[in-house]
Amino acid sequence: MVQVPLKDYSYANARVRAMSGRLLEPRVYKELLEAPDYNQALAVLENTEYGPDIEHFMLEGARPTTIDRAFNRNLARTFSKIKEFFIGRPEELVNALLSRWDPYNLKTILRGMRALIPKAEIARNLVPIGAIDLVTLEEIIAQPDLRAAMDAMVVFGREWPIPYGKALMAHLTEYLREHDLSVLELALDRFHYQELGKILRQGDADTALVREVMVMEVDAVNIATLMRICGLELKDFRVEDYFVPGGTIKNAGEFARIMSQGQPERVYETLSHKMPYKEALAGAWRAFEEKGESVFEDEMQKHIIRTCLKMGKDPLGIGVIIEYMWRKYLEITNLRIIVRGKSIGLIESQIRKEMVLWGEEKRGG
Repeated sequence: MVQVPLKDYSYANARVRAMSGRLLEPRVYKELLEAPDYNQALAVLENTEYGPDIEHFMLEGARPTTIDRAFNRNLARTFSKIKEFFIGRPEELVNALLSRWDPYNLKTILRGMRALIPKAEIARNLVPIGAIDLVTLEEIIAQPDLRAAMDAMVVFGREWPIPYGKALMAHLTEYLREHDLSVLELALDRFHYQELGKILRQGDADTALVREVMVMEVDAVNIATLMRICGLELKDFRVEDYFVPGGTIKNAGEFARIMSQGQPERVYETLSHKMPYKEALAGAWRAFEEKGESVFEDEMQKHIIRTCLKMGKDPLGIGVIIEYMWRKYLEITNLRIIVRGKSIGLIESQIRKEMVLWGEEKRGG
């Protein structure tokens, strides 16, 4: 694979634009949504670039979980190809963008093993795009129990760019006392973004774009956490255990002041005045009573996607890469929704209602 020189995105961006041309056309979505049943929808997908990935797993059956695994394989292969275009600082920035999948995969393993989900089922939900490869992730899953899996993360973590095992061990006593998995998940997030922030300290325009993505991701975590814990009496509470640095909220003291508002409505109002996400927060608040605090995470993810889809204005900058990554992620997110909807017999209008940014985002628009 040809690699581009340091600080030169022109070759890679040309390749990525070619990859953008392989994103699904609106007519394919139309065919999928109009397919009379699940099997017909799969037949449509098999005639797209996802066909080889679906065929790869078809011996496991045509269940939605199998198709999910095919989507993950396609996403991992596609993003891994982008990584191969670069050396030097551009490679470091692309790896920083993709590193979000490392804590995602580790949290997926922790949740699965805690819930005693079959190991093969946990593996199906992994997206090995970051620094931690699939072989290592499967070795962690192969451990006999959750504690052994955590020990394996510590051992393997000595070789990872971000040694997540340190974060887990630092909060192991608290987890064993409370048996609250969010303690470990927040520890992973906090450590991840602290280390990522060190990589993104430079002042060039490309680094600034990647840092903007990171800030939004951190804010999404902190907003969801605040809406989840506000008004609760937390045993042995320490603010720093819930606050993830690196976002709009500057420090644990400010985080604590927002949390001290107590009632969800007051916390929402404070966040809405302080953070640059008024539309996303307002949308989440309207659905809060029905869907709970998870709706804030959902609306923030939509905001991140919308923002990243507008980052490709400089034809020679990393924004072209960021925009493509999020278009691809959005495509697969909506395909998952369609496949799952068809599998349980939802009608077209019901599936359209669940699709992310459907009607807002237009490919190439």
